Amino acid sequence: MVRVSNGGTGAGEPLRFPVLDALRGLAALGVVFHHIPATAGLSAAGFDANFGRMVDLFFVLSGFVIAASYGAKLSAGFSFSRFIWLRWGRVWPLHAAMLTVFSLSMLALGVMRPELRTHGLMAGQGDPADLPIAFLLLQGVVPSLGITWNHPSWSVSVEMLLYLLAAAGWKLAGKRVWMAWLALAVAVLTFATFGGPLDGLGSNIGRGIAGFGLGLALHRAYEQSSPPQLPIAVATVLELAAFAALGAVLWGSGNLMAFDLAATALVALSALQRGLVSRLLCAAPFQWLGTMSYALYMVHVFVIGRVFDLLAVLQPRLGLMIADSTIGGADALTGPDWQADAMKLLIMALCLIVAVPFARLIEQPARAWSRRLAGQPEPRPAN
Repeated sequence: MVRVSNGGTGAGEPLRFPVLDALRGLAALGVVFHHIPATAGLSAAGFDANFGRMVDLFFVLSGFVIAASYGAKLSAGFSFSRFIWLRWGRVWPLHAAMLTVFSLSMLALGVMRPELRTHGLMAGQGDPADLPIAFLLLQGVVPSLGITWNHPSWSVSVEMLLYLLAAAGWKLAGKRVWMAWLALAVAVLTFATFGGPLDGLGSNIGRGIAGFGLGLALHRAYEQSSPPQLPIAVATVLELAAFAALGAVLWGSGNLMAFDLAATALVALSALQRGLVSRLLCAAPFQWLGTMSYALYMVHVFVIGRVFDLLAVLQPRLGLMIADSTIGGADALTGPDWQADAMKLLIMALCLIVAVPFARLIEQPARAWSRRLAGQPEPRPAN
């Protein structure tokens, strides 16, 4: 099992689980694929209809990883404000940078095309009046906003709320707080399954509580028990079964409870790293994808939108019809099927390329800066 400590001594040395970084990267790729609109190919067949559910895998991973990194430390007296600063420094700088990119690009386009200013660019999901709350990462928890500007950041907003609640719980109740989180997760999932659908703000926060609570409780179980010494063959079969269960939900009903339970099982088995699948995910390409996952998640909507804007300009001149695209309007890849699928893969690759400078020039330096200010040592790389 690969669990990488930061080294040194003291409570400030959280364990890392490299395989979970890879899972986060794969989940980000699934969300990107889902967000590229298409009326042909795999999307027309409903292949990726439920891939937005991959965000819930983020929540399970976050609950497990935050509990592993900070649960014991916060219970033992680690500073609440220092913890929040470290989490804020981890996610906010890149979020703010992308909001700036969005607002400047929309402003430039509005200057060049005045007729578009009130047709989706500077209204609705791109309303300048929403920018202050969006910059403060409150768009996922303010009822009047919903999805606005760089809309994937709603889940980052919810995660910041979950960090606050988790840290407060550890400070007040110690390690026993996992029981409250598990009870909340079960209540949300039970309501979502039997009491009616979660909508709007309730969906945002409810999904976060469900996944985060399961991840946090899973880590407590992991911490309190001795990991089973599974033979490689058995562990590999179980890992494949967990992936298959997750796929069955994604290509089936997309039910929140079924997905979260499958995701929790997958995280549990992956964290053990007994099988060949989890060991493969520790290979360099998957680790690199995990390193890029947050930047990929934050840049992809902007990149997708600009690709379709470019197609709107180039298609008439080249005599092509790859997509139904209007600057500032609705977009979709139209096929033929192979063409739509190939274009989706090309756009995904472009999103990854764009994510690299954002990760290296903004996300990673800002994270290192926030850690230095907080007196937190830099983690050693996995080996």
